Amino acid sequence: MKLIGIDSGGTSCRLVLCGESGAVLSACRVAGHNPNIDGFDAVEESYRRGLDALLENFGGRECAIDALFAGISGGEGDNKPRLTAILERLLPGCKAVRVGSDALIALASGLGRQNGGVLIAGTGTVGFVRKDARLLRFGGWGYLADRGGSGWHIGRDGFRAAMAKEDAGLPPTALTALFEAHLGMSMLSAVPALYQGEIRLADCAPLVLEAAGAGDPAALEVLRYNAACLRELLAGMCCAFGGTECPVVLAGRLLEGGSLYYRLLKEQCAGLPLRLILPALPPVFGAARLAAEAAGSPEDPDFERRFAATFSLK
Repeated sequence: MKLIGIDSGGTSCRLVLCGESGAVLSACRVAGHNPNIDGFDAVEESYRRGLDALLENFGGRECAIDALFAGISGGEGDNKPRLTAILERLLPGCKAVRVGSDALIALASGLGRQNGGVLIAGTGTVGFVRKDARLLRFGGWGYLADRGGSGWHIGRDGFRAAMAKEDAGLPPTALTALFEAHLGMSMLSAVPALYQGEIRLADCAPLVLEAAGAGDPAALEVLRYNAACLRELLAGMCCAFGGTECPVVLAGRLLEGGSLYYRLLKEQCAGLPLRLILPALPPVFGAARLAAEAAGSPEDPDFERRFAATFSLK
C-alpha cells in the first residue's frame, strides 16, 4: 500500500509518501500557494513539481497510489472540489483523493482520530473542534475579518508601534530600528510602500518576537494583545467541547517550539478547561494518517512510531 500526505500552505508545500505501516518512503518540499491569493494555476504547478519529485523513484505520477490526503490552506468551501479535481488529474492512478483544511491535518498529527480541537497560528489563524463526528469552526476568515492573533496581525500591530519616531502618541521602541533595517527604508517611507502592497506584514512578525524576547515593552504588548485574541477563540472552543477538558493541538510557526508567544498564550489560558498539545511531528504526518484512514486502514498505534523513525524533511 502507498499513501501520500500533503501539507499545503501559502509559503511552502510538504509532501510525504509512506507505506501502510507508516514507514516513510519519500519526502520533499516545494514552494506553496494559497488558491485564494495566488490562483489555482499556481497551486497546480506547485503540486505537479512536488509529486514529480516525490514519486521520481516509484514510477512517477502514473504509479498506483491507494490514497492521498491534502490539508490545504484555502482548501474548504467552493475550492475543495476544484482542488480535488486537480489532484485527481495529476495522479490518475490514485484510488482515493481527499482534500480538507490545513487545520484537519494539524488536528490529526496530535490526536489521530480522537475528539478535540486544533488552533493554527501562522500567517492566519483558525480553530476547529471535533466532537462526535461534528466539526465546528472558530474564526479563520482572513486578516480583514479576524480580530487578531495571526502573523499578519502581529506584523500590522508591530508596524504601527514602529511608527513611534513619527507618532507622538506612541512610546519609543526597539521595533523602529528593527523594522527599518528589515524593510530597508525609514518608517515614513514604509507607509506608502505598505499601501502599495510592497510590504508583507506577516513577514514582520518575527521582528516583534525578537524585540519582545529582548524585553521591549511595546513588542510585548503587541504579543499579549494578540495572545488574548487567541485565548478568546480557545474559550469558545472549550465551551463547544462541552465542559470537560478539551485537548487542543497547537500548530503554526508562531507557536512552534514553545515560543514566547506560546508561553504568553499559555499564561492567559490559565483557568480554561483545556490541555494544550505541541505535537512531536509536523502536520504532514497528520495528512499521512488521514490518507491511511481514507484507504480504509484501521488506526494503528505504531503508525506514528514508524513514521517518526523514518521521516526527515528540513
